[in-house]
Amino acid sequence: MILASSLGMNRRPIRWKLLIVLLALPFLGLAAFRFTSWHEAGWGGAASILAVVLALLLALVWLLGLSRLSWKQRLVGLAMLGTIGAAVAGSVRVDGHMGDFFPQLGWKWTPPSDALADRLEIVGTQEAVPVEGRAAHDFPRFLGPDGSNWIAGSALPDGWASQTPKELWRRNIGLGWSSFSVVGPYAYTMEQRGERELTVCYEARTGEPVWVHEEAGRFSESMGGDGPRSTPTIHDSKVYALGAKGLLLCLDAASGEVVWKRETLEDGGVPMWAKSCSPLIVDDLVVVTLGNGDASLAAYDRLSGEPRWQGGEDSTGYASPILATLAGVQQIVSFNSRSLTGHRVDTGEVLWSQAVAKAPAHNATPLLVGEDRVMIGIGYGRGSRLYQVSQSADGFAVEELWHSTRLKPKFADMIAYQNHAYGLDEGKLVCISLEDGKRAWRGSRFKHGQVLGVGDKIVVQAESGEIVIVEATPEEERIVHRFEALSGKTWNHPVIAGRLLLVRNDREAIVYAYE
Repeated sequence: MILASSLGMNRRPIRWKLLIVLLALPFLGLAAFRFTSWHEAGWGGAASILAVVLALLLALVWLLGLSRLSWKQRLVGLAMLGTIGAAVAGSVRVDGHMGDFFPQLGWKWTPPSDALADRLEIVGTQEAVPVEGRAAHDFPRFLGPDGSNWIAGSALPDGWASQTPKELWRRNIGLGWSSFSVVGPYAYTMEQRGERELTVCYEARTGEPVWVHEEAGRFSESMGGDGPRSTPTIHDSKVYALGAKGLLLCLDAASGEVVWKRETLEDGGVPMWAKSCSPLIVDDLVVVTLGNGDASLAAYDRLSGEPRWQGGEDSTGYASPILATLAGVQQIVSFNSRSLTGHRVDTGEVLWSQAVAKAPAHNATPLLVGEDRVMIGIGYGRGSRLYQVSQSADGFAVEELWHSTRLKPKFADMIAYQNHAYGLDEGKLVCISLEDGKRAWRGSRFKHGQVLGVGDKIVVQAESGEIVIVEATPEEERIVHRFEALSGKTWNHPVIAGRLLLVRNDREAIVYAYE
């Protein structure tokens, strides 16, 4: 008996089953979390991180206090955990986050993606021709020719939606969430390469760089990632590009030469996730949102860059302003941090203001959905709202027609087609009625990508980079075709110009042709 005791044969058994139970608890909680309103508010990635952290803490509690291991074994286990933690911390970096806040991880010894971008060896324009956004199939600005996020797609061949297009080219490009604007044979976008913020013109069918304009500076932010967010606007042979820190450029579309430049945030700080709006051309003005100062919008002379007006008192959101005719009056609609406002075109004066639900960010561009009606969508559990704007004795009146939590687009823009709206509801494709906001169907999860309406189809660019073609019908989700395109996080909008499909993310760009 003495010998058995000295050998430890009467030691109580190690609690391995307890360890399994403790490790399971956070993940059981994570499974239950998916049925709560917090998950609907888009916090799934944060909850996953919390579950992993809790599992590690519970494993540590088990090791040091509940395992029944000897103290020598506990210390050895603690040393092993510390070594593994130090190795992970020393070798892994966080390269931004996905749309649900889950981190993207990469090896520290690999260069950042903008360091891997293909060299910009300029080929130059083939001939000195004006670059004008007036061809029927151009895509000269963010969300298309009229900013509605829908195009007719009349240049596409019959049966285009059920075929995989031919890949014309792909190339590694710089960081950023800018999309493409396409006019004639050229495609324009913005990129971050090192400490340089670029506006670049490519030949759309070959991918060859035509010109590049560089500005010193880099916007960096761990959650959203580095680089510019705005998409250039092409108008009357000029390129209007807004940098992440508020530098507004007017460039010659054929050569890239600077016509004028203007710092727009001299009186207001850069927003947390950078300037994301795309310039709006209205008559002889170029209009952009401002920063955290005392005005919402600013207008500049589009030929000279001279300031023309500032309007509104709310700090900026991240959505782009739109031009609308509401209650018979042409106006600029701005989706700000606390309000939706309509502004006079000539002076920026606020015509009407509607308070909106508070959220960490307002990102999706307002959507015109019929006469005198404008729709907004907010993520983080807030949902969508449809407003009617009318004339009143005091000027303008705004009536909320409905509020729906069935479509909560965090930063995915929506489309309207035949009295229904389509968009990504915290990552799932949904269709809701524009009459009452009720959901017609909820389909597949594409996470936080983007959508584009093309005829009676929806082009979905999933956050993973996959392209999915879906019928725009309120009956049910009908997926027509899908194919792998980009790889890695993709928040940039897809573009169709004529028969070309242009896609990009913060690592590469691809152009396909439907032939």
